[in-house]
Amino acid sequence: MNLAGCSAGALTRDKQLRVNPVTHLLLILLGLVAVSAAPATRPTIKTAALDKQINNIFLENDAQHASWGIEVVDLKSQKILYARDADHLFIPASNMKMFTTAAALEKLGPDYTFHTTAESDAAPDAEGRVWDLYLVGRGDPNLGPRTFPYIYNAPGQAPDTFIQQLADQVKARGVRQVVRKIVADDSYFVWEPFAPNWAADDLEWGYGAPVTALAFNDNLLTLRIKPGQKPGDEAPALLEPVADYYLLRNYIRTGEKGTEQHYSLERRPGTMELDLWGQVPLDGSENIETVAIYNPPELVGELLRAALRARGIVADCPVEVRHSMRWEAASSPNPAAPQPARVVLADHASPPLREAIKVVNKESENLHAEMLLRTLGREVNHRGSLAGGLAALNAFLQQQAGIPPDETYISDGSGLSREDLVAPDAAVKLLVYMANSPNFQAYFDSLPIAGVDGTLIHRFTRVEMKEKIHAKTGSVKHVDTLSGYMDLPSGRRVVFSVMTNNLYLLNDSGQATLDLVTEAIYRWLAGE
Repeated sequence: MNLAGCSAGALTRDKQLRVNPVTHLLLILLGLVAVSAAPATRPTIKTAALDKQINNIFLENDAQHASWGIEVVDLKSQKILYARDADHLFIPASNMKMFTTAAALEKLGPDYTFHTTAESDAAPDAEGRVWDLYLVGRGDPNLGPRTFPYIYNAPGQAPDTFIQQLADQVKARGVRQVVRKIVADDSYFVWEPFAPNWAADDLEWGYGAPVTALAFNDNLLTLRIKPGQKPGDEAPALLEPVADYYLLRNYIRTGEKGTEQHYSLERRPGTMELDLWGQVPLDGSENIETVAIYNPPELVGELLRAALRARGIVADCPVEVRHSMRWEAASSPNPAAPQPARVVLADHASPPLREAIKVVNKESENLHAEMLLRTLGREVNHRGSLAGGLAALNAFLQQQAGIPPDETYISDGSGLSREDLVAPDAAVKLLVYMANSPNFQAYFDSLPIAGVDGTLIHRFTRVEMKEKIHAKTGSVKHVDTLSGYMDLPSGRRVVFSVMTNNLYLLNDSGQATLDLVTEAIYRWLAGE
């Protein structure tokens, strides 16, 4: 770098002493500007060749106007093999989940279990009566149809199996009547069902389900829509597993064969009415959507009451939901202090955390990630709140994983927020840290496997790459991300992160372009 005809590095100490201080300061500032404006140097011709391949992919797929951040690091030596704007901040989408699950593993431990209990203030009296029955949620995200040990797409059980099992235990303890009320106790978390920066139109769908400490079936219902018998017929729509949870107003009609399919749904905030309208073609297949449950703790309480009645237990009493409100939690000196002792009548234990995080990462479950974040807050900071969870997560990233605070800005645990920001370099640092953790195998096993399971089941399916990538995906509109581990034919393992934002292509096209970039990186490394 030349300044005024001479190299700034060539100035001797004597010459520097003779330079006017103001001139000297100007020279330094000019040098800094020149350094910051200079393009990053590529150490080898081979790296330049990869640059060219990636640039060609961008041009061929009309992705050159998007922002791209890439970093590839050798896991053993931790040498950076390739980088492109890796220190820039990107919306990570569901790449955020690998941060949340890493913190949960490290802070709670792989064998951590959640307990959902049915309790009473005293044991049943001589006539089998309890005055109040408390159904207490403690953040278990897997109160639903999945079976464990976890296998992707394995046949499940009835979503209310855990409720039936709790009811069996309550009866076995001699309960014959609940006199006053059933309390669905959701107070383990502060009542913050949504992150404040989630989009309003996300909240009616299953992927934007409310965050609760007492959950059911991922806090969603499945909506099935299929064509009617002939054009003009109503297209039947069915909610599962609770068909009458919402009042359905169905205006979806069956169109002629080959007509365009388009339909929408709307549930206004605070209502129990779901409006559907649009059309599906006569020769179309069944469509499956997921709809958020408005008040999951209340629904779980109602289901428990029905299960008790089915066992001959008298439960002609109301269901009351108990929340912990923000102002109550803020005014409490220790919101995690033990509650007055109750008699535990039934206990449902979750699978260990090592199994639970497989659902989060392989299926990219937003609700599960958010529940984990708030559990972190409760267990680490004694506050089961979004703020408590974020404080625990940020402390882990900065103090343990060694990620500088300016490489992340985190607003939630799932990546649904458009305010989340992560540098590819931060993703790589996290993955390197976890690779050296005693909990690595549990973490590694939770990531989708290329061509095998999870959100990578249909990606990287060619023989040379199938099973060679374990990575977390991420996708929202105009955003695609992929970060994880690559195993090369030589046995070498590398860590990588590829993130793109401001990509105006449709999600499938954007994802396909990101995959082409990832494949180019893999081939480049495999050819070394």
